[in-house]
Amino acid sequence: MTTNPEFIGALTLAGITLLGGLLLLLRLREHLSETPDPKLTYATQAQLQQLRDDFAWHQRDLKADHADIHRLIRHNAEHIAALIAQSKNHSQRITEFDAKFDHLHRH
Repeated sequence: MTTNPEFIGALTLAGITLLGGLLLLLRLREHLSETPDPKLTYATQAQLQQLRDDFAWHQRDLKADHADIHRLIRHNAEHIAALIAQSKNHSQRITEFDAKFDHLHRH
């Protein structure tokens, strides 16, 4: 079997070209690949979904708390209005008793 030097040269040149192209592709891939930023914290999709679910639950809880607060405010406002009416009534009665007492004291 005779080896042809031109065939071996062409085969060697093709192999070196392919290896060089592979090396160039590997370097390009490394250069374009994303590298994590050490200043950032990363989360998985499951962790983000859990965060969304927790946020939605807290939002619903907050809306319920707001509804309770508004109900209590209305309830307290009704009580305050009743107390104001009672205090006006009591103040009027005190004024009447004071006038009667002054009238009795003078005679």
